[in-house]
Amino acid sequence: MDPNLFLLGLFVIVFGVMVTVTFAIRSCGPALVEFMKSATIEQQRQTATKLAQSAVVFARARFGALSGKEQFEKALLLVSNALAEKGLQVSSDELASTVEFAYEEAKKAGLVVSLSELKKIADSGTETPSSAEEAPVA
Repeated sequence: MDPNLFLLGLFVIVFGVMVTVTFAIRSCGPALVEFMKSATIEQQRQTATKLAQSAVVFARARFGALSGKEQFEKALLLVSNALAEKGLQVSSDELASTVEFAYEEAKKAGLVVSLSELKKIADSGTETPSSAEEAPVA
């Protein structure tokens, strides 16, 4: 076998692979980058939602004596600090809507009670357990 012919064949193969890879990157690359960005954004949204739910429940439990607006502001502060620690940038409007959504979801799940419902419970004289030890076990 002629070594020059072998080198020429090897060059053609390597050049063909380079052309194929370049074509694939140019045609599929932008779609792949967009997919990766959308997956990252979805993960950030899920993280923000979980943090907001935790902040809402914590703010209601820790700052229960404050008004609903003050509890909302405390939850906003908690979520914004937690997101900043994780390096996630969220606009104030999106943060507020996330906390509001988290409150509604926590209320549906029974994790928090609205202030009006809490007043009804207090007016009726029914005592709510103050800790997990006093709560009835189902």
